[in-house]
Formats: sequence, C-alpha cells, structure tokens
Amino acid sequence: MILVMTIALLQTSISVPALQTLGVGAEAPDFTLQNYSGTKQGFSTLKGNKLTVVLFWASWSRQSEKALKEMEKLHQKYKSQGLSVIGINVERQTIDAQALTDIKGVTERLQISFPNLVDHGLVTFHDYGVIAVPTTVILDKDRKIVFEMDGFPLVGTVDMLNFVTAAIEGKSAPTEAAKITGYQPDKNSVRAFNMGVKAMSSKRTAQTAEMSFKKAITADPNFILPYLSLGTYYKDQGDLAQAKEQFQQVLTRKPDNAAALCKMGLILTEESSGAAARTMFEKAIKADEAYMPCYYYLGYLTGKEGDTKKAAELFAKAEEMNPLDFQINVYRGKMFEDQNNLEQAATSYKNALKQLLNRK
Repeated sequence: MILVMTIALLQTSISVPALQTLGVGAEAPDFTLQNYSGTKQGFSTLKGNKLTVVLFWASWSRQSEKALKEMEKLHQKYKSQGLSVIGINVERQTIDAQALTDIKGVTERLQISFPNLVDHGLVTFHDYGVIAVPTTVILDKDRKIVFEMDGFPLVGTVDMLNFVTAAIEGKSAPTEAAKITGYQPDKNSVRAFNMGVKAMSSKRTAQTAEMSFKKAITADPNFILPYLSLGTYYKDQGDLAQAKEQFQQVLTRKPDNAAALCKMGLILTEESSGAAARTMFEKAIKADEAYMPCYYYLGYLTGKEGDTKKAAELFAKAEEMNPLDFQINVYRGKMFEDQNNLEQAATSYKNALKQLLNRK
C-alpha cells in the first residue's frame, strides 16, 4: 500500500525543472535570499549595470571551487565596468549554524569577495531548476538570460569568459562564443514562452501553457525552448506521439541539443526501444557531459536491460552532479520495480518522496 501510494504521489509531481527548458532569451526568476549575516539581498539590489553572473555552488561539488575562483577573477576585473557576480550556495535543504560556518569558511579560504547568498530551503535552486552544480547563469539588467552553463566544462568556460569580455568591453565575441549565444529570439515569442513557463508551475493553470507555447512557436519557429516545453507538457499528459514530434522539431534545428536527445531517449526507453534510446543518451552526453538527467535516464535503461552494477554507477554519477534531484531516486525506483525488486523500489520511492516533500 505504501509503495502504491508513493508511486501515485510521485507520478502527479514529476515535472521538468525550469532551467532544463529555460535558456538564452528567456526571463529568469527573481530571487531574494539572505547573506551570511542574515541580511536579505537579491537581484534588484546586486545586479550589474550591464551583466550579472549568478553562480549556483555547493561545497560537496568538486567543480564549485574552480568556478568560485574563476568568478572572483571576473569580479575583480570588471566590477567597476558594469558586471556583478552573485554566488548562491545550494548546500542542502536545511542550513544550521554549523553548516553556515562551513559555507562561509569556503569563501573565506578562497578569498572570495563578491556577494554570496544562502538558499535556505533551496527555493531559488528549484525555481531555476538547476541541473548540475555548479551552474552559471548570466543575466542582463532586466533578468533576461544571455548565457547559461551547466557544470564547469573547459570549453564552455572559455566560451563564457569570451562572452563576458565581449559584452563588457564592447568587443566582437569570438566566433565560437557568438555561435552559442548569438541567436536572439523574437520578443513576442519570448513573452509567450515566459507565460507558458509560469502557467506550467501551477496545476491550476497548466493547461493554458500549451496555448502559450504554441503562440511562442508561431511567433518564432526557430526558438527551440517552446518546443522543448511543449514536448514535456505532452509527455506529462501521456501523449508520447506529440511529445516526440516536438522533441524532433528541436533536433531538426539543433541536432546536438542534449535536452531533446535525452527526452527522446526516455520516451524510446518507455517504448522498449532500448538500442535507439541508448544511442540518443550517448549522443546527448557527448554533446553536453554536464546534462545530468541523461545519466539517470541511462541508468534506468541499463538497469532495465539487466546490468544493475553499471546502472548503479550511472545513478551515482548523477548524484555526484546533483544529489538534490529527487528524480534520481524516482528512476532508480522504477528500475527496481521493473526488476520486481519491490523492497528496493519502495526504499527508492520513499527517498524520492522525502526529498520532494522537503521542497513544499
């Protein structure tokens, strides 16, 4: 009975985090958080005149220290030229006095001078739908996303630094950076897309999201984010055919889009097309090794195929990148359920439920 109730609750609660669908051109959520002293600060008080770099980090993330050091260099170089850097610590759900001391100790040891806020309750973490930690999001003065980067990959970091330099110094961005960030979607399309995202966040208005995403696509057929969100909407509704159609629209325009590849792979997994699904997941990881959901989707597929040991390694990889994502436990539970290991499935679902309820 507990297992059935847990599964039912999770099936009504699984949704795609915002940053999995938000991207360049979209409006980012506002935030107001406490600094180490307990004073509330947010985007409006800390934003830069030109750009604001928001870094989500945690002490348990091996790459976070590298990201903090790099952002400190940017802060020192451009703080007087219109750039602000804001660190948001996403250590865990509840931060006690000792945890706060430990977090502060990291920034003091690294001599970080830009503002750092603590995301008590992980509200902003979930509002943004952070995929991997660290994650870097660059916003303009109106909170529009102009650059985003999951993890701290070498090539992506170079692109990010080139982009900031070009924007602050008024120079032309290097070719590769321009290729990534150069497209600016139609404003009407962005407006409709943002309305759809907001509608999706509430069960009461979720059905209106479909109309908003369709309006966004009509206004700008080359803006891929509405296709991703519409595909996710259809998948949540159980309409896999329409979901696949939307994800294919993305892949037609951007064949290496990790989100679309992973979502298509997940649908193929659920349709028992294992070989095709694995191809999708492997392409996605090759395109963006920091796109964390692919690891637990692939773990689910690998477990369904009988290789529990390899599946465990993939789930562990996902947890290393973001242990706060409850869906890791959901798909681990689904794997055990498919293997008829109901005891392990129940444990995984209960862990997911615990994580989910902590977000309420």
